[in-house]
Amino acid sequence: MLSKPDNGWSVFSLGDFQADVSYLVDIPFDWLISCKNALKYNIPASFFLELEGESCIVTSYGHDTHMIFSHHDGAYTLKTVLDVDFMDLSEMLLEDIRLYFDDWVTWYSFEQKESDFARRRAALKALIEETEANLAALKKRYNKQ
Repeated sequence: MLSKPDNGWSVFSLGDFQADVSYLVDIPFDWLISCKNALKYNIPASFFLELEGESCIVTSYGHDTHMIFSHHDGAYTLKTVLDVDFMDLSEMLLEDIRLYFDDWVTWYSFEQKESDFARRRAALKALIEETEANLAALKKRYNKQ
């Protein structure tokens, strides 16, 4: 779902959609907080993609995930990824952030000091653990592998 972050950029891929996403959205924190709350309260997960002047809201619940694109001309486009629910989306996000953990810690270019990175590292680790716990509890509740 997310490529290895590089200089404040990553590639988001879901279904047949792919886009570059940047540090303008603090992806690991903003997206994980949404997933953590969705899993904890059994509500839809939603997060924002800034796409160089256009934008996209990703929202997921039930059986599918929807991406609502806002274009330069004011028009909207809807793409749906079937059979990817908010638990799947959360699991993919957790996997990608865990895989490139150190890169996600340091990708946010506004934080330059090691003390900033240490604080961010600890906060991201705690957020991952809480999100994983919420995911495990909800998967158990719904008997989902």
